[in-house]
Amino acid sequence: MAFRVNGILQSAITVAALTVFYQVWLKDILFITLGIGKSVLPIEEFPYRCERVPNKLEGCGDMWLDERNRILYAACTGVEARREWNPSLSKFNVSGRRPTGSQLMAIYIDKPGKNGKFKMHRIQPTKYGSGRGEGHLDLAGFDVEVIDSSTVRFWLLNQRPPRDTGGNLLDARKLGSNVTIEVYEHKRGKQSMVYVSTKTNSSMHSPNKIAFLGSNNFVVSNDRSAKVGLRKRFDLILGGGNLVHYDDWFDKYTATAKKLPILGQFVRGNDDRMYVPSLADNKIRIFELEESGAFAHRHSIAMDMPIASITQDSNNDFWAVGRTRHDPIGDASSAAIFKIERFLERRYRYVTTKVLEDQESKSLSGASIARHDVKTGRIFVGGE
Repeated sequence: MAFRVNGILQSAITVAALTVFYQVWLKDILFITLGIGKSVLPIEEFPYRCERVPNKLEGCGDMWLDERNRILYAACTGVEARREWNPSLSKFNVSGRRPTGSQLMAIYIDKPGKNGKFKMHRIQPTKYGSGRGEGHLDLAGFDVEVIDSSTVRFWLLNQRPPRDTGGNLLDARKLGSNVTIEVYEHKRGKQSMVYVSTKTNSSMHSPNKIAFLGSNNFVVSNDRSAKVGLRKRFDLILGGGNLVHYDDWFDKYTATAKKLPILGQFVRGNDDRMYVPSLADNKIRIFELEESGAFAHRHSIAMDMPIASITQDSNNDFWAVGRTRHDPIGDASSAAIFKIERFLERRYRYVTTKVLEDQESKSLSGASIARHDVKTGRIFVGGE
């Protein structure tokens, strides 16, 4: 009888453990991360007309909209180049990079160009240096500091191949990329930008987004736990992303623990909170920066799928690009765009609306980021 009771007890414990395992971990892996059984709507179900812009804008993984001056700035690496040189995904084919580097483009969204769409031009970096590889941009993300009515500064996340002191290429598969923040000053309308400064620190090992805070302070997100190595391979399961705050006054970098699930591109909200999405689960985590430089997790927004990026418009509404499964590049999943409204009440309350989805990837193939123009209602989508 004792053996029978013990057997029943062990079975009950096993069932309970499996139930907890399913509810806490496996269910999200199956239905969120892997997107099993997810229902996806065709793009024809939504009241938008989509148009593609010229191929020279391929691989625009990050964008910033100057709504007042009607200029959309886009960091474009090229689709093929991004597949060959992508440190986050451990793609280290140096020869596959664009010979001219990433292109920072200025797109005048209210001015038609020769292509029938928009007037646009590249913003060429100048006055960086003459050494091999210097001034070459391999952009992972950027933010913009508005100086005055005619001047902006670009805070660029740059991930170039590593070189020795003589300028010779080193093995990126062993060392990872050479991560720097490059600051350039740009006069609106000009086709060049002037080098200002460089910042680097080992805490910024796998950056995918930067938010400028003012007074030369900033926050950077690392989407992975390390540049290279075995631990990085388990980031999807164990997490490994984190946030890094830089305080210019004390010249101090403060980083959170490396435990956040693979991060998408975050945004600093108009409320000064950091809205941090994930490509591994369905949560947008909201952090507040404390006086100590540490981050406090205040709230999470539950979404319908993993989120590649989030931005905010001048109406304070958020715009998020979702992918129907964990797909770092975006070419193996369908994409959706969500509008997230925050209501100012005693408690956090966010209302999420799916405004666009593309079951067959006709127009949103490889979508990485969306910027909403309040004036016209247009949504500009970057990616492949």
